[in-house]
Amino acid sequence: MTQSTLTKQEDFSTEEIVEFYNDTAWEYKVFWSDFNLHYGFYDEDHTSHEEAMVNSNRIYAEKLGAERTDTVLDVGTGRGGLPIWIAEHVGADVHGIDIDRRHVDEAEANARRRGVASNTDFEVANFLDVPYPDSTFDALSGIETVCHTKRKKDFLREARRVLKPGGKLLLSDGFVNQYDLTTDEEKTMRTLADGWAVPRFAHVADFRAHLEDLGFTNVDFDNHRDYILPSSRRQLFLSIAITPLLKVASALGIKDESSVKQGIALYHQYDAIKSGLAVHGDFTATLGT
Repeated sequence: MTQSTLTKQEDFSTEEIVEFYNDTAWEYKVFWSDFNLHYGFYDEDHTSHEEAMVNSNRIYAEKLGAERTDTVLDVGTGRGGLPIWIAEHVGADVHGIDIDRRHVDEAEANARRRGVASNTDFEVANFLDVPYPDSTFDALSGIETVCHTKRKKDFLREARRVLKPGGKLLLSDGFVNQYDLTTDEEKTMRTLADGWAVPRFAHVADFRAHLEDLGFTNVDFDNHRDYILPSSRRQLFLSIAITPLLKVASALGIKDESSVKQGIALYHQYDAIKSGLAVHGDFTATLGT
């Protein structure tokens, strides 16, 4: 990726990111899920959208490797999909933080509905300033959330601080896997970033280097392309169907422009992921002792 693409956009403010999610909350809830905000994982046993969404939580939980006696933190928790799954199926003590009060309220409501309110706790907080003491957590997860800050290494320092020695880390997000992009490729990645309130997508190699520099070991990256292509295709079809309506609603003052930008991003993300220009995947790592 060229340097201009890496640095073009400054960090979105907390208020701007919250506004993005509030402006697009209706689309997520109606067309995606009232439980998860991320891509679904399809395989031969999980072939519907609903099944793929649940399957993604199962796979993420297995990758994180949390145990019943663990204390887990999920950052950018959204509506609580992954931490609630871990609380319900693993039995761990799970905490979730999010900068959006609406998300926290929805996560708490979802936890009550799933019967795990007693071993979940959600609060409004920024993952760059986690409100917990050093060495609190046995495991830490973040699903499609660290992309929202340019200060990715600062976040990883904070993750290192609150993890216990030997603690487990799982971070899933959008990335790029090459440095030198054509003008058209840069434009596509900028469209995706602007549509999702992302200052820039990290390069896979850079993110790996940050983890290793900070003392994380057993660093591994898994490309989700084959799992998520059906989910990505669904987003493409949704874009074709609803973006024209969102443009009309925006012109009438009913919807914000951020909804239109997201609709356009959904259109372009499929080809970007299918071609390998954009990479959706997760890093797993262990904090060295």
